[in-house]
Amino acid sequence: MDLWPVIVEERRSVLATFEQLDDHQWDVPSLCEGWTVRDVLAHLVLAAHPPLKRYAAAAVRARGSFDRANHRLAVEDAARPTDELVAAYRSAIPHRFSPPGWPEAAPLADVLLHGLDVRIPLGLPTDRPADHYVPALDLLLSRAGRALAGRGRPPLRWVSTDHAWSRGDGEEVRGAVADLALAASGRDARLDHLEGPGVSRLRSWLR
Repeated sequence: MDLWPVIVEERRSVLATFEQLDDHQWDVPSLCEGWTVRDVLAHLVLAAHPPLKRYAAAAVRARGSFDRANHRLAVEDAARPTDELVAAYRSAIPHRFSPPGWPEAAPLADVLLHGLDVRIPLGLPTDRPADHYVPALDLLLSRAGRALAGRGRPPLRWVSTDHAWSRGDGEEVRGAVADLALAASGRDARLDHLEGPGVSRLRSWLR
Protein backbone atom coordinates (compact mmCIF):
# COMPACT_ATOMS: atom_id res chain seq x y z
CA MET A 1 0.00 0.00 0.00
CA ASP A 2 1.32 3.41 -0.99
CA LEU A 3 1.00 5.57 2.11
CA TRP A 4 2.09 8.84 0.52
CA PRO A 5 -1.41 10.04 -0.38
CA VAL A 6 -2.34 9.54 3.30
CA ILE A 7 0.82 11.33 4.47
CA VAL A 8 0.06 14.29 2.21
CA GLU A 9 -3.55 14.38 3.44
CA GLU A 10 -2.40 14.43 7.07
CA ARG A 11 0.18 17.13 6.37
CA ARG A 12 -2.52 19.28 4.79
CA SER A 13 -4.75 18.69 7.80
CA VAL A 14 -2.01 19.80 10.19
CA LEU A 15 -1.26 22.79 7.97
CA ALA A 16 -4.92 23.84 8.26
CA THR A 17 -4.56 23.70 12.04
CA PHE A 18 -1.46 25.90 11.99
CA GLU A 19 -3.10 28.39 9.63
CA GLN A 20 -5.84 29.17 12.16
CA LEU A 21 -3.64 29.86 15.21
CA ASP A 22 -3.34 33.23 16.90
CA ASP A 23 -0.17 34.77 18.33
CA HIS A 24 -0.74 33.33 21.81
CA GLN A 25 -1.33 29.76 20.63
CA TRP A 26 2.08 29.50 18.97
CA ASP A 27 3.81 29.68 22.35
CA VAL A 28 1.65 27.05 24.09
CA PRO A 29 3.70 24.05 25.26
CA SER A 30 3.05 21.02 23.09
CA LEU A 31 2.96 17.41 24.28
CA CYS A 32 6.60 17.13 23.18
CA GLU A 33 8.73 17.95 26.18
CA GLY A 34 10.66 21.17 25.65
CA TRP A 35 8.79 22.14 22.46
CA THR A 36 6.14 24.79 21.94
CA VAL A 37 3.57 24.56 19.17
CA ARG A 38 5.89 26.73 17.05
CA ASP A 39 8.79 24.32 17.66
CA VAL A 40 6.63 21.41 16.47
CA LEU A 41 5.89 23.22 13.21
CA ALA A 42 9.59 23.91 12.71
CA HIS A 43 10.30 20.21 13.25
CA LEU A 44 7.61 19.19 10.75
CA VAL A 45 9.17 21.44 8.11
CA LEU A 46 12.56 19.85 8.75
CA ALA A 47 11.12 16.32 8.77
CA ALA A 48 9.21 16.76 5.52
CA HIS A 49 12.16 18.16 3.56
CA PRO A 50 15.29 17.68 5.68
CA PRO A 51 18.43 19.74 5.01
CA LEU A 52 20.84 16.82 5.18
CA LYS A 53 24.02 18.89 5.51
CA ARG A 54 22.56 20.83 8.44
CA TYR A 55 21.48 17.60 10.12
CA ALA A 56 24.95 16.13 9.67
CA ALA A 57 26.59 19.23 11.17
CA ALA A 58 24.10 19.30 14.04
CA ALA A 59 24.71 15.60 14.74
CA VAL A 60 28.44 16.26 14.99
CA ARG A 61 27.81 19.09 17.46
CA ALA A 62 25.46 16.80 19.40
CA ARG A 63 28.15 14.09 19.55
CA GLY A 64 26.18 11.73 17.35
CA SER A 65 22.83 12.09 19.10
CA PHE A 66 20.09 12.45 16.49
CA ASP A 67 17.55 13.41 19.17
CA ARG A 68 19.67 16.32 20.42
CA ALA A 69 20.44 17.41 16.86
CA ASN A 70 16.77 17.23 15.93
CA HIS A 71 15.78 19.28 18.97
CA ARG A 72 18.43 21.93 18.33
CA LEU A 73 17.48 22.42 14.68
CA ALA A 74 13.76 22.67 15.47
CA VAL A 75 14.33 25.30 18.17
CA GLU A 76 16.68 27.25 15.89
CA ASP A 77 14.23 27.25 12.99
CA ALA A 78 11.28 28.14 15.23
CA ALA A 79 12.80 31.61 15.50
CA ARG A 80 11.77 32.27 11.89
CA PRO A 81 8.70 34.50 11.32
CA THR A 82 5.42 32.64 11.63
CA ASP A 83 4.28 33.32 8.07
CA GLU A 84 7.61 32.06 6.77
CA LEU A 85 7.37 28.84 8.75
CA VAL A 86 3.81 28.16 7.60
CA ALA A 87 4.77 28.86 3.98
CA ALA A 88 7.77 26.54 4.28
CA TYR A 89 5.57 23.72 5.52
CA ARG A 90 3.04 24.33 2.76
CA SER A 91 5.84 24.01 0.19
CA ALA A 92 7.24 20.87 1.85
CA ILE A 93 3.94 18.97 1.98
CA PRO A 94 4.35 17.08 -1.34
CA HIS A 95 8.01 16.23 -0.74
CA ARG A 96 8.47 12.47 -0.56
CA PHE A 97 10.99 11.45 2.07
CA SER A 98 11.41 8.67 4.62
CA PRO A 99 14.36 8.53 7.03
CA PRO A 100 16.98 6.08 5.72
CA GLY A 101 16.20 2.56 6.86
CA TRP A 102 12.64 3.40 7.91
CA PRO A 103 9.38 2.50 6.10
CA GLU A 104 6.81 4.94 4.75
CA ALA A 105 4.87 4.55 7.99
CA ALA A 106 7.57 6.58 9.79
CA PRO A 107 6.66 9.99 8.30
CA LEU A 108 2.98 9.09 8.70
CA ALA A 109 3.45 8.34 12.40
CA ASP A 110 5.43 11.55 12.76
CA VAL A 111 2.76 13.83 11.35
CA LEU A 112 -0.12 12.02 13.09
CA LEU A 113 1.51 12.15 16.51
CA HIS A 114 2.70 15.72 16.17
CA GLY A 115 -0.78 16.72 15.03
CA LEU A 116 -2.03 15.41 18.37
CA ASP A 117 0.90 17.08 20.14
CA VAL A 118 -0.40 20.50 19.13
CA ARG A 119 -4.17 19.97 18.93
CA ILE A 120 -4.65 18.40 22.36
CA PRO A 121 -3.02 21.17 24.45
CA LEU A 122 -4.75 23.78 22.30
CA GLY A 123 -8.13 22.13 22.83
CA LEU A 124 -8.69 21.72 19.09
CA PRO A 125 -10.54 18.82 17.40
CA THR A 126 -8.35 15.77 16.90
CA ASP A 127 -10.63 13.54 14.81
CA ARG A 128 -8.82 11.90 11.89
CA PRO A 129 -9.72 8.72 9.95
CA ALA A 130 -9.04 5.74 12.18
CA ASP A 131 -7.52 3.70 9.36
CA HIS A 132 -4.75 6.31 8.97
CA TYR A 133 -3.42 5.28 12.37
CA VAL A 134 -3.12 1.56 11.62
CA PRO A 135 0.24 1.67 9.75
CA ALA A 136 1.57 4.07 12.40
CA LEU A 137 0.49 1.74 15.23
CA ASP A 138 1.98 -1.27 13.48
CA LEU A 139 5.27 0.61 13.25
CA LEU A 140 5.17 1.84 16.85
CA LEU A 141 4.59 -1.69 18.11
CA SER A 142 7.25 -3.26 15.90
CA ARG A 143 10.80 -3.95 17.03
CA ALA A 144 12.01 -0.86 15.13
CA GLY A 145 9.28 1.24 16.70
CA ARG A 146 10.69 0.73 20.18
CA ALA A 147 13.23 3.42 19.32
CA LEU A 148 10.35 5.90 18.98
CA ALA A 149 8.75 5.03 22.30
CA GLY A 150 11.61 4.74 24.73
CA ARG A 151 12.70 1.76 26.76
CA GLY A 152 10.65 -0.45 29.00
CA ARG A 153 7.26 -0.43 27.27
CA PRO A 154 5.40 -3.44 28.70
CA PRO A 155 4.19 -6.26 26.43
CA LEU A 156 0.44 -5.79 26.06
CA ARG A 157 -2.54 -6.71 23.93
CA TRP A 158 -3.58 -3.50 22.14
CA VAL A 159 -7.22 -3.41 20.95
CA SER A 160 -8.85 -0.59 19.03
CA THR A 161 -12.43 0.38 19.83
CA ASP A 162 -12.94 2.42 16.65
CA HIS A 163 -11.29 0.13 14.09
CA ALA A 164 -10.97 -3.61 13.47
CA TRP A 165 -7.34 -3.61 14.62
CA SER A 166 -5.51 -5.35 17.43
CA ARG A 167 -1.97 -6.47 18.10
CA GLY A 168 0.26 -8.04 20.70
CA ASP A 169 0.00 -10.42 23.62
CA GLY A 170 -0.44 -9.77 27.31
CA GLU A 171 -2.87 -7.80 29.42
CA GLU A 172 -5.38 -5.94 27.27
CA VAL A 173 -5.52 -2.20 26.65
CA ARG A 174 -8.54 -0.86 24.76
CA GLY A 175 -9.16 2.55 23.24
CA ALA A 176 -9.46 4.67 20.12
CA VAL A 177 -6.56 4.25 17.69
CA ALA A 178 -5.34 7.82 18.29
CA ASP A 179 -5.23 7.26 22.05
CA LEU A 180 -3.47 3.91 21.62
CA ALA A 181 -0.89 5.57 19.36
CA LEU A 182 -0.23 8.26 21.96
CA ALA A 183 0.34 5.69 24.68
CA ALA A 184 2.41 3.39 22.48
CA SER A 185 4.69 6.31 21.61
CA GLY A 186 5.27 7.16 25.27
CA ARG A 187 2.77 10.00 25.69
CA ASP A 188 0.40 9.98 28.68
CA ALA A 189 -1.95 12.76 27.56
CA ARG A 190 -4.95 10.47 27.07
CA LEU A 191 -4.06 7.58 29.30
CA ASP A 192 -7.32 8.09 31.18
CA HIS A 193 -9.22 7.42 27.94
CA LEU A 194 -7.92 3.84 27.81
CA GLU A 195 -9.48 0.81 29.48
CA GLY A 196 -8.45 -2.71 30.38
CA PRO A 197 -6.20 -4.53 32.84
CA GLY A 198 -3.06 -3.42 31.00
CA VAL A 199 -3.64 0.27 31.69
CA SER A 200 -2.03 0.07 35.10
CA ARG A 201 1.17 -1.28 33.55
CA LEU A 202 1.11 1.52 30.99
CA ARG A 203 0.62 4.08 33.74
CA SER A 204 3.62 2.73 35.64
CA TRP A 205 5.75 2.90 32.49
CA LEU A 206 4.64 6.37 31.45
CA ARG A 207 4.72 8.02 34.88
